Amino acid sequence: MYNLAFSPRIRVIDISDIVCGNAIVAESVFKLISISGAIENLNLENTGLRQYLSSDFYKALGESKTIKYLNISQRNK
Repeated sequence: MYNLAFSPRIRVIDISDIVCGNAIVAESVFKLISISGAIENLNLENTGLRQYLSSDFYKALGESKTIKYLNISQRNK
């Protein structure tokens, strides 16, 4: 996931409904947001990542000049 940050053409990342919720993936998403200057849409719905996203992730999100859409919702089962 982290390596996607180095591709200037990727605008949309949709990993919704892929259960990947752990701290390692959440850290990669944080780095992705911090580095990428292209991603506009990030869909993390039903991944289980929300509970692992750190305050640094939200700070990077606030500093992002490209993110227009973020979905971190989690459907209850």
